[in-house]
Amino acid sequence: MAERFQVDLSGMVDLLSRHLYSGPQVYLRELIQNAVDAVTARQTVDPGAPATIRLSPGVNAAGDPTLEITDSGIGLTTAEARELLATIGRSSKRDATFGLGRNEFIGQFGIGMLAAFMVADRIEVTSRSLTPGAQAIRWEGHADGTFDVHELTTSDTVPLGTTVRLTARRDTGHWLSGDTVLGLAREYGSLLPFDIAVSVSVADSLDPVWHRVSEPELPWRVAHASDRDRSRALAAYCERTFGFTPLGHIDLELPVAGVSGVAFILPQSVSPGSGQHRVYTKRMLLGARVDRVLPDWAFFVRAVLDTDALTPTASREQLHDDEVLFGVREAIGVQLQQWALRELRSDSRLARLVIGTHHLALRGLALTDQSMLDLVTEVLPFETTDGPLTLAQLGAAGEVVYTTTTEAYRRVAAVARAQGIVVLNAGYVYDADLLARLGQRPGWSVRELASADLVQALGLPGVDREWELADAVARARELLTPDDCDVIVRSFSPETVPAILLRDPEGEHRRDRDRERSASPELWGGLLDSFAENTTSRTRTLVLNDTSAVARRLLAAPPGAVFASGLRALYLSAVMLAGDGLRSSESAALADALGQLLESALAHPTQEDPA
Repeated sequence: MAERFQVDLSGMVDLLSRHLYSGPQVYLRELIQNAVDAVTARQTVDPGAPATIRLSPGVNAAGDPTLEITDSGIGLTTAEARELLATIGRSSKRDATFGLGRNEFIGQFGIGMLAAFMVADRIEVTSRSLTPGAQAIRWEGHADGTFDVHELTTSDTVPLGTTVRLTARRDTGHWLSGDTVLGLAREYGSLLPFDIAVSVSVADSLDPVWHRVSEPELPWRVAHASDRDRSRALAAYCERTFGFTPLGHIDLELPVAGVSGVAFILPQSVSPGSGQHRVYTKRMLLGARVDRVLPDWAFFVRAVLDTDALTPTASREQLHDDEVLFGVREAIGVQLQQWALRELRSDSRLARLVIGTHHLALRGLALTDQSMLDLVTEVLPFETTDGPLTLAQLGAAGEVVYTTTTEAYRRVAAVARAQGIVVLNAGYVYDADLLARLGQRPGWSVRELASADLVQALGLPGVDREWELADAVARARELLTPDDCDVIVRSFSPETVPAILLRDPEGEHRRDRDRERSASPELWGGLLDSFAENTTSRTRTLVLNDTSAVARRLLAAPPGAVFASGLRALYLSAVMLAGDGLRSSESAALADALGQLLESALAHPTQEDPA
């Protein structure tokens, strides 16, 4: 003979409070939700019926905090109370009497009433059903798992609807206090279409003050006299809801998917992955920090959405990441893209603010969408040696030449600028990937800066000067052989820069590979040998500036320790100018070189020296 499972109510309540729900505060959401569904059910039968929900915090004779939630809903019969209030998983929203699977009901899981045991030892329900001839009933449930239900003899004095009365446990009284109930009611029920109010006691007054917490219409659907008035009203709503004044708003409407809302543009840039949004299910708050409802790249906005199609989890605090949510996320992404394509091509103040604040998000979007890549090339300024320029401006002038790191850009910026070479700094997030994608499109010439670009633009010394410097250059090349660095002499501006270091990207990769092979030959065996190239070219080039007094003095120095130390100091200074940090051995070498130069200067003082 089959037997039924036995459920420990206290254990079930602990499970709900610790593992299903985020905390005890959701008890009020569950009770408001039940009341809303009861009112909704009555209005399907009697559209003219009142639609009110009242929350009344108080204390009982023993001084224990209490809370009453009264609704003008459809009410419960004795049989319904016995079946629905005491059976876990049994929901009236699945019952044929209330409309099987009706879309307008919020709850679908049949566990809401039990959530009240997270804050109360006793739940008392008084209800009178709309069913003709039904008697008013009183249901009492206790945290120990027992309950009692009976019909009232004074049914005529009980109004249609339901009143739920909670008596707090000693350690949870604060959850039923007036301020807490008012705050939670506003949080969960502010967008509900019914008349929901909370009574708050006022000092020196016997009559409480009722605070309405619900709004008759969704804020983004309220009619206003002008677009300007609507923008101001939505900005005020954003300030109340999110705590910031938005740069602007973007309307979101997906009628087919049953989703509507508004996205507020953040006034400051934020990091990717930080987009969490406020989502309502049939105008009841699902969660204030719901993620993955918007595309990942849309982290520059905070959205408020209402849906009657997306599926909540059992806790009703997140959404199931299913195919429906995927489709909604993609559709919202299209609407955000359309707004960006339309607005950011204008020269409006909003467009300038969004571009200046959220250029990173726009770059990320351009990597996934061809039309957004077109937009980014037109409107986003990039750092170049000729000042901020758009990719469209650079492309119109000819070839787009860039560096993949900010360090490489800083290494060549001053010299390139002086020579009239326009170089773009693609060392920021997404920039190198954007340029690589742009280079694949017809009509664009995009490539990384090579050492030869600058070398060819620098001034060559005359033939006589080359002969004069031949020995010094040969000595310098020999001294920097261990550093895989070539040495050449050119004339360039500014003359305050005695030397610059140029690096070939491919040569740098080869240099790092050779270092790894030399450091761990037994680890790699012959694997890296297969990548070795038979080439005599060096990966770095030290360009000595023949217009610099410091470089000219070095080139004129005789062979010996002073020449070697001076060259080493210029080389390591160029490494630092390029944005590279010095390794410990290079720092020691720089100290030795400066020490040698100082010692030589002290040993051979000039006539101007006090010594």
